Amino acid sequence: MGAVSPLNALNRAFRNKAIADSPGQLLLVNPTPGQIGNLGLKWIEGPAALGLDMNLIKRVRMAETKELEFRMDAVNVLNHPVFGNPDTNINSLSFGRITTATGNRRFNIGVRLNF
Repeated sequence: MGAVSPLNALNRAFRNKAIADSPGQLLLVNPTPGQIGNLGLKWIEGPAALGLDMNLIKRVRMAETKELEFRMDAVNVLNHPVFGNPDTNINSLSFGRITTATGNRRFNIGVRLNF
């Protein structure tokens, strides 16, 4: 007797073209051709996006009217992934799954002369 992969079991669960709640009322179903579905806007929410950006600036006065500015900007300092929204296409095998993530840490360094 072979083991069942949870991923394969999940794929079989999402091959349905309609999703019903426990009493049997259809929640998500493909509308018939020419019809508009009844699902409202913003019904499905994705995960929250948490980001922490920082910058560091050092200004050095060279003369009364001139200064040199060193700047470092850091985007996504904590290096946490930012997950995308779930797939909302009911015909897709990845329906309801989050399949994208972005958000690597980035640093920008710059020097500017102000006069």
